[in-house]
Amino acid sequence: MGDKKDKGLGAISTSWLGRNAKSSAMALKVAATMGTGAIKRAVSGGEGQADKEAAAALELLTTMGQLKGAVMKVGQMISYMDTALPESWRGHLEDLQDRTPPVDPESVARLIEAELGRRPEALFARWEPMPFAAASIGQVHRATDLEGREVAVKVQYPGIVKALKSDLRNASIVNAITGPAFRAVDSKGIVGEIRDRLLEECDYRQEADNLDHFAALWAKEPMVAFPEVVRELSTERVLTTGFVDGLRFKDFAASASQAERDAAGRTIFRLAFGSIFKHLIFNCDPHPGNYLFRDGEVVFLDFGCVKRFDQGFVDGWKALMRAALENDRPRFDHLMRASGMAKEGFDYAHHFEIVRYLYRPWLHDRPFRYTHTYVSESFRLMIGDNPNKFKMDMPRDWVFVNRLQWGLNSVLASLEAEGDWRSIMLDLIYAPGEPRPAPFP
Repeated sequence: MGDKKDKGLGAISTSWLGRNAKSSAMALKVAATMGTGAIKRAVSGGEGQADKEAAAALELLTTMGQLKGAVMKVGQMISYMDTALPESWRGHLEDLQDRTPPVDPESVARLIEAELGRRPEALFARWEPMPFAAASIGQVHRATDLEGREVAVKVQYPGIVKALKSDLRNASIVNAITGPAFRAVDSKGIVGEIRDRLLEECDYRQEADNLDHFAALWAKEPMVAFPEVVRELSTERVLTTGFVDGLRFKDFAASASQAERDAAGRTIFRLAFGSIFKHLIFNCDPHPGNYLFRDGEVVFLDFGCVKRFDQGFVDGWKALMRAALENDRPRFDHLMRASGMAKEGFDYAHHFEIVRYLYRPWLHDRPFRYTHTYVSESFRLMIGDNPNKFKMDMPRDWVFVNRLQWGLNSVLASLEAEGDWRSIMLDLIYAPGEPRPAPFP
């Protein structure tokens, strides 16, 4: 994040004209790197351009870090998803997960005073004017409240709502967010869903509610932890929680034993799918910057982007999964048509084989280890070589589900997590005592 003496950024550019040129150029570079041809080169191991792309990565990091908003969301997304991203880019863009140029301390102090009535020096016994984490919507400061509690104070960037709305009117940014996975799909519903979720992130009162809700749902889970919301110091644009110390994802992945990484992977997996299939709710942003690790626990951070499902959608999703696990092609085809994803000319047999690859971690009655190769191959099958890519639609409820098969899977691959994923999944989609399918050979 730079030297502590750094005064930080001035105001974020919020106008469409002010952001458009830089963000459009950035999006075109991302699209060129993540196109189908690049995907195939990455899967086949072609890395000849890595050194040349390092300078471009630094340029992108600077641009995204300064613009924040949806522009920076693109960088966070591609930094951890196993697609065509060269390693020379990944190393730089990983900083976008929680370390970017901060906004200057005086702008932050004025916003806190506008929200809470007093400047941070009066609200807190100790206030660190430079943040320890800075991301797309806001930055996080360490402080001690007047009661002596160590707290983390997330402060929204001034003008970020206007900046986000500006970004979402930019066709280049929209294409970078929605493609290549949705490039062949009518994007109106997709953009609407993404817009709704991104703008919801700007209301920290809702994030506080989300955080308390997840903490209540998982209160009896011993390996799961959440920061505690400090309501009296939280508003629409300021979110204060208890400070939680722990290893960041990259440090944990590099230093933890295989057993520790396996256990953490199981916890992350169970919370993601358990929240959906048991509680009809999904934290849509499973990127590495949103986890801390301490004493066997996984601490889950950042609940701004949350999707709530209705029971009918989740029941339909379970039925589709069960048809695949039970190798029931006629029922699978019927459920795909009912889902609204299959358009005229859809190749159901090919899609069934893709789904079986995506479901490989829970098809077989043996441990499965997530790897980067597995995730990259799933991306190639779904995007690069998929004959259905122009014959699929994407209903709104399915948009953020893609964060599971690439975002969450990439997190598990970075941990090289191994486990009995099948048992966890079957417990979620079959009722107790209900007959369960035989494992695939």
